[in-house]
Amino acid sequence: MVTQVSNISALQDDKLTPFSELAAKPQIKSDVLVRLATFLQTTLDYKQLLTLFKREIASSVLVEGIEFSNAEHQVHYLDGQKGPHSCNYTLSAQGQGLGEITFFRTTRFREHEMANLEALMGTLIYPLRNAMRYRSALNQAFKDPLTGAGNRIALNESLQREMELAKRHGHDLAILMLDIDHFKTINDRFGHLVGDEMLKATVNTITQCVRQTDICFRYGGEEFVVILNNCNIANARLIAERIRMDVSETVLQTQDDNFLQATISCGLSVYDANDTLENLIHRADIALYKAKNSGRNKVCVQEQTKKEETV
Repeated sequence: MVTQVSNISALQDDKLTPFSELAAKPQIKSDVLVRLATFLQTTLDYKQLLTLFKREIASSVLVEGIEFSNAEHQVHYLDGQKGPHSCNYTLSAQGQGLGEITFFRTTRFREHEMANLEALMGTLIYPLRNAMRYRSALNQAFKDPLTGAGNRIALNESLQREMELAKRHGHDLAILMLDIDHFKTINDRFGHLVGDEMLKATVNTITQCVRQTDICFRYGGEEFVVILNNCNIANARLIAERIRMDVSETVLQTQDDNFLQATISCGLSVYDANDTLENLIHRADIALYKAKNSGRNKVCVQEQTKKEETV
């Protein structure tokens, strides 16, 4: 007689916990997570943070590229290379969306590797949230709170950088200085709230007229500056004229059902290799003064040779 002995508990365990589920569990030691969490607290720069994360997880999961995007903060960053296989995650912390992160490589991600990634990402969430908050604070420090355009600090930094790039690579560079015509009359007649709406509408129109690479700044009051990188004088004139025409066609409706239209005057200057930041802005200001004194609602150019042209 043969007696078959079965290990009932072992059979039950097999039924309750299939091998596939066991393999899908994270296989990351707690000391690895603690070490990674410590490293990720060392920077508030989101690019450095993601690069550091990619480097530190390499011993646990092979990743050839990381792509991160956050629409709210206008962030899109790729570290490494995209591959044919990827896994994507939507990140959030305490109900706040942080963006999307995608991992790439040339081979398929196995179930346990994705489980490892999810465990490792637990250390990334809060450092990434802090990095996004830091970026937002920096952006606010360089923005005009009313219009959303860059402020004077942002203008000086951006223009200095663009001048250095233009000089190094031989690129064209132009700036526009724009001023809303008779803005004081609008404020005096309709009030400062309507004036504020006019300022915001003007910035919106300027932004729609320029290229994505161009940047608009509020220089002060009703005056704005636009940096046109990699843009020669002919194209800068076209952009300036487009802004002038679109502003003149923009209709602003007030709460009292008044309909307002404004015009804008523009001064244009083109970067010369010997220019300082102050000289470049000063020439645009001279051209703007010329446009104002010759009837307004015009575009004038002030070249390095001090020859002036009116469009």
